[in-house]
Amino acid sequence: MQSLTSFLAYFIFLTSISYFAYSNTVPSYPTPTQSQICKLDLSKELFGGVNDACGNILDRSRCCPVLAAWLFAAHARRALEISPSPVENSGGDLPMMPDDSQKCVNSLQDSLRDRNIIIPTPNASCDAVLCFCGIRLHQISSLNCPTAFNVSVPPTVRNVSGSHKATPTAAVRDLEKNCRNSSYAGCSKCLAALQKLKVHKKEGESDRERKMYNRDCQLMALTWLLGKNKTAYIPTVSAVLRAVMYSAHPHDIMCSPDQENMPLAVDSIKFVHKSSSHASSSPLIKLFWAVIIIGSQIILVSL
Repeated sequence: MQSLTSFLAYFIFLTSISYFAYSNTVPSYPTPTQSQICKLDLSKELFGGVNDACGNILDRSRCCPVLAAWLFAAHARRALEISPSPVENSGGDLPMMPDDSQKCVNSLQDSLRDRNIIIPTPNASCDAVLCFCGIRLHQISSLNCPTAFNVSVPPTVRNVSGSHKATPTAAVRDLEKNCRNSSYAGCSKCLAALQKLKVHKKEGESDRERKMYNRDCQLMALTWLLGKNKTAYIPTVSAVLRAVMYSAHPHDIMCSPDQENMPLAVDSIKFVHKSSSHASSSPLIKLFWAVIIIGSQIILVSL
């Protein structure tokens, strides 16, 4: 009985020490969680498109527009979400933090690597996404795009988490009908619609700053478009991105001819297979083979 009492007293003593030690511990900084990691909506289409455009040779005019388009599409849901955080009420036009963009790039590269898709790099110190292609991801809450999006909505529109989606203006919604055709004419039509989102230079603002702000807002509008239907708009957006971001003549933004735009976001092998299958199923081809078969049978019978 005495031994049992001693054991219980010892147990209570250890428990009290553990409690006070825990209660007096200074909490450490939170470790990264899933919510703090860049979330991209990755798909098989993305991996196939990026591999076709960038898997063999790192060509800026071919790889970068496709890579940018798919990355914008994967980031669209998060990019257009406005959360009730201090950043929303800060009133400053802050760009997306570089480490946030780096997290997204790392997430994409890890996913590509898991599928044995390796994008070549110019050198060991320059990656394909940020350095070579100059792709930067933004969130609408860090931009000021009054002609493209309305970021202030009534509280009744907010979801359970308190966040809400930016509301596109009529000019952005017009992109849905103006950017469906990826041909030269379709690209030019989409580019013209995109130019309507530009705003005039503010007092004390340099031409370079206004140009950067306008381009970021245009890219966010294309991101919204890809979020609506990435499969339908990827070819056109890729062609437009080539004109906006990777033109050989930055001061003269124009779409490239059809023969140059064709490889963008299009699996050329599937394109060839589709063309060949269409040709083999045409009535003239079927008639040709029917004549050959009948002729050979007649020759065999005559022999």
